[in-house]
Amino acid sequence: MLHRQFLDHAKAVARFAPVRPAVKAGLRAALAFFVPTVVGTALHLPSALWLAVGGFNTSFVDKGGSYHARFRAMGGTALAAAVSAVLGGLAGMHPTLAIPATLLWVTAWSFAGVYGAAANLTGNIAATTFVIALGLPAAGVVPALESGVAVLGGSAWAMVLSLLLWPIRPYRPARKAVAACFDAVADYAEGMSRTVQGAREDAWQALIQEQHGRIRETLELARTTLAATRQGRVERGRGERLLVLLESADAMFMGLIALGEQLETLGPPVSGPVGDPRAAVAVALLDCANTARDLVRLVEQEGRSRRPQPDWDGRALRDAVGDLDARGLITRLERARLSDIARLLSELRERADVALDTACRLPGPLTEAPPPTRALAEESHVPLWDPVRAHLTLDSEVLRHALRVGVTTTAAVYIASVFRPNHGYWVTLTVLTIMQPYTGPTFLKALQRVLGTVVGGLLAIAVSSWLQNPHAMMGLLFCTAALCVSLIPLNYGLFTIFATLTFVLLAELGSGDWTLAPVRIVNTLIGGALALAGTFFLWQRSEEHRFPAQLADALSADREFFAVLSRAWQRGTPPDGTALAEARRKLGLATINAETSFQRLLNEPRWRTETVEPLMTLLAFTRRFAAVCTLLASRRSVPTSPAVQQALSRYAQAMDASMEDLAQAVRHGQRPKPLPSFNALIGWNVPTPDEAGAALGSEAPLLQSQLERLARQINVLHAAATRRLEPAPSTINTH
Repeated sequence: MLHRQFLDHAKAVARFAPVRPAVKAGLRAALAFFVPTVVGTALHLPSALWLAVGGFNTSFVDKGGSYHARFRAMGGTALAAAVSAVLGGLAGMHPTLAIPATLLWVTAWSFAGVYGAAANLTGNIAATTFVIALGLPAAGVVPALESGVAVLGGSAWAMVLSLLLWPIRPYRPARKAVAACFDAVADYAEGMSRTVQGAREDAWQALIQEQHGRIRETLELARTTLAATRQGRVERGRGERLLVLLESADAMFMGLIALGEQLETLGPPVSGPVGDPRAAVAVALLDCANTARDLVRLVEQEGRSRRPQPDWDGRALRDAVGDLDARGLITRLERARLSDIARLLSELRERADVALDTACRLPGPLTEAPPPTRALAEESHVPLWDPVRAHLTLDSEVLRHALRVGVTTTAAVYIASVFRPNHGYWVTLTVLTIMQPYTGPTFLKALQRVLGTVVGGLLAIAVSSWLQNPHAMMGLLFCTAALCVSLIPLNYGLFTIFATLTFVLLAELGSGDWTLAPVRIVNTLIGGALALAGTFFLWQRSEEHRFPAQLADALSADREFFAVLSRAWQRGTPPDGTALAEARRKLGLATINAETSFQRLLNEPRWRTETVEPLMTLLAFTRRFAAVCTLLASRRSVPTSPAVQQALSRYAQAMDASMEDLAQAVRHGQRPKPLPSFNALIGWNVPTPDEAGAALGSEAPLLQSQLERLARQINVLHAAATRRLEPAPSTINTH
C-alpha cells in the first residue's frame, strides 16, 4: 500500500500540463525583474530589492484582455503591494506589533478571494510583500515609505513594459481561447470517427469521459476570457464575431454529443453488396474535424482569409440508407436511427458554415447584424460589501481558508521572531505559497515546493561554486527568471526549481554570502511543515464531506435539463433554445465541479474505507444521462396524439421524481427508493404494453428507443447509489 501511495504522489508531482511554455510571458517577466535590479544596483539605491519585487510581482497580474481591465488590475496590485511594503516595514520595527499585524493583514488579503480570481491574486501578492517587508524591517518611517515608493516604481516599469513597450493584443487572448474551443471540437470529432468504425466495446464511454468535461471547461474559459476582453470596450466588430464563434463552437459540441449518442445505438456492421453506412459517417466526422481545424487557423491568424468549402453533410449517409432500405437489409427502427444520424450531420454542417462565414470576416468592421447569441456573463455591479457578508460564516470555504492562512502565517512569523533564522521570511513565503483552499492541492503543492527547492538549492550550490563573476551571474539570473515564469503552466515543481536558483543566487550576489542554498532548503522545509499542519488541523473539511453535495448538484442539474424537455413535450413544441442552452451549461459546470471534487478526494493523503467504483460510475453516468437528453433535445418534433402525450407525461413525471429522489439520496447518504418500470410506461419490450405505450411504439419507434436508453442510464445511476452504501468486500486505499 505504501509503495502504491508513493507512486501515486510521485506521478502527481511529475505530471506536466498539456500546454506550451509561456516563453513570451517569461521573457517579459524577466525584463520586469531584471531591469529594476540592474538599475538599483548600478545606482546603489537602498531600495533596489523593492524595485525588483514590484516589477516581478506586477508582471504576473497581466492576463491579457482590454487595456482598461489590465491597467486596473496591475495598478490595483501595485498600490496594494506598496501599502503592504510600508506597513510591513513599520510593523517589523516592533516585534510585539508584528504578530497581530500579520494576523489581520494576511487574513484580510487572503479573504479577498470573495471578489474572484483576480482579487485573489492581488491579495496573495499583497500578503507576500507584507511578510517580506516584515522580515526586512525598515530603519524608520522614511525608509519604510521609500520601500513603498520603490515598489510603485518597479510596478510602473512592469506596466509600461506590458501596456506600451510589449503589449498583448487586446483580443489575442480571446481569439486563442475561442480557437482552442474549435480545436477541442476537432479532437472530439476525430475520436468519434475512430470509435464508430468498430473500436472496443467501452470506447464510447471512454470518449465521453475524456472529452466532455475538457470541452466544457475550454468553452467556459473562452467565455470568461471574452467577457473580460470586451468589458469597457465600445468596438463591436471583432468582439461580436468572437461571441458568434463561441456560440457556434458550443452548438457544434452539442451536435456531436447528440450524434455520438445515436451512433452508439447502431448494431453490428452491415456487410454485403451495399456496405456499412457507418463508413460514410466516419468519413463525414473526419471532414468535420478538418473543418474545425480550419476554424482554428482562421480564428488565430490576423487578416482576411479565403473561406474553405467543406464537402460533407448527411447526403452520403441518406443515399446509403436508401439503398439498404430498398434491399430490405435494415429494419424500420434501424432506418429511423440512420436517418436521424444523417439529419444530425446536416445540422452540424450548417453550424460549421455559420462559423466559417463569421471567422472569414473576423478582422473587418461589423457591417451586418450578427446572429442572435446568448449574452456573456459580464461582471455584475453588486454592492461592495455583499460578497463579504455572504462569506462571513464558517461554512464559507473562502473564510476558512483565510483564517487558516492568517493563523499559520502568524505562527511562522512568531517562530522566525523567536529563533531568528537567516532569511526567516523564506519560511513565511513558503507557507503563503503552499496553502490552498483544499487539502489535496495543498499537499501536492507542498511536495512540489519542497522537492523543487531541494533541487534548485543543489543547483545553486553547484553554480555558486564555479561562477561568482557578477556580470556573468546577472546574465544567468535573467535566463533563470525567464525560465521559471515560462514553466509555470507546465509544472509548479519546475517553476520552483528555477525560482529557487534565481533568488538564492540573487541573495548571495547581493550579500556576498555564497552559502545561502542550504538555508533556503531548511526554511522551505519548515514552511512546508507549518503549511501542512495548518491545513490539517485548522478548520479542515475533508473532500469526503464535500463530494456528495457536489455530485447531488450534478444529478439535480440532470433533472433540470430533462425538465426543459418534458415541458416542451407537454406543449407539443420543440424545447426553448435559451432555456435548453442554460440548462445544458449549468449541467456541464455542475458535473465539472463534481469531477474536480472527486479528484481532490483521491488526492487527499489519507486512508479510505469506501470503494471508489460506485462514485466513478455515478460521475460517468451523470454525463451519459445528459448525453441522451442532448440527443432528445435535437428532435425537431414529438408526436402529439393523446395516447402518446399520455405516455410521455407519465414517463416524465416518473423520471423527474426518480431523479429528485436519487439526488437527495446521494446528498444525505441514504438508500434511494426503488425505481418504477420505465419500460412499462412506454410499452417497450413488455408482454402487454398499454394503449399509450403501444401508440408510442407505432408512431415514434425512434423516440421510444431513446427514452428506453435514458431509462437504462438512470437504472445504472440508481444501482451505483445503492451499491455505494453496501459494505465493501475489502477496503481500497486511494492514497
